[in-house]
Formats: sequence, structure tokens, C-alpha cells
Amino acid sequence: MIRCGECGKLESSGALFCSDCGALLLPDHTVGQSAPLPFTDAADSGATPILVGQELNPLSEVNQITVVIPASGRRIRLALDDEIRVGRSDPNNQHFPELDLTEDRGSTLGVSRVHALIRRSPEGIVLIDEGSANGTYLNGYHLPPQLPYPLHSGDEVRFGQLLVHLFLE
Repeated sequence: MIRCGECGKLESSGALFCSDCGALLLPDHTVGQSAPLPFTDAADSGATPILVGQELNPLSEVNQITVVIPASGRRIRLALDDEIRVGRSDPNNQHFPELDLTEDRGSTLGVSRVHALIRRSPEGIVLIDEGSANGTYLNGYHLPPQLPYPLHSGDEVRFGQLLVHLFLE
């Protein structure tokens, strides 16, 4: 048995996420212990920028992303060609994002229609907030709009208040 570090619920051995709160249960999981850095000059914030050309996740091996949404129990596999648009569908304006969070109570939980992008870049797979109304959080860190931040398998992302877990495959 595994005890959730967030809420204390007991889960069966081998479980990845708490069935009550959605927290990741891997004991050696260190993602999120420090704020990610953007791929741009962050000198004004005191942060050290990631070096251009530094490979963060092997692009040749990442062909798809699995999105796990603990609140709804949905598991979505998406092919990663160049980019995945994240948001809510808007049929009136012919807007249909590849990762459509409408049915996961996206509107209620603060997911914008045009919320974020998951994109390949020369440095690796990145997450970019598209100026969403309620923000994008990567492992608890609030992402400034329009800056690419590196993604790693197992990362926790909040689009507004909607928690998802991303796995690069």
C-alpha cells in the first residue's frame, strides 16, 4: 500500500495517482521542487536562462503525449507532430483545440478557449501559456504568458483550476 503525501489516502501498490486528490504517488518524483526556467533571457528576474541548444527531452523519442485528468478520470493520447493546442472548443468560431478540456468542466474550472500550447522546439518539448485569463501552472509554478517552459514526463499542469498530468512517450 502507498499513502498519499497530500491527503493521506491509502492506495494500492503501483498506483501512480491518488484517487481522491490526484496527487502523484511516486516517492522519487522530484519534478516541481524547483521552478522551471524559460528559454528566454530571464536576467531581470534573477533566474538563470537555460542554454539554447541544451536538449531537455529527446525529441526523436517523443511521438505522443498522454494526458491524465484525475477529476474526470479521462486519459487522452495525442500525437505530437509540431504542436498541440490546449483549451475549450468554440464551434461558433470554428475553434477546436487538439486537447479540448470542455467536457472536463473546463469552463467552470477556468480553462480559456485559447489557453496554452504544447510544442516541439529545438530545445525540447515546451509548454506556452497563450495569455489565458486564469493562468497555466507547471509543477506549481505560474507561467508568464508567451514564454516556453520545458516539459518532462510526469509533469503536473494546471490550466486555470483544472489539474492534468502529462506523460511524454
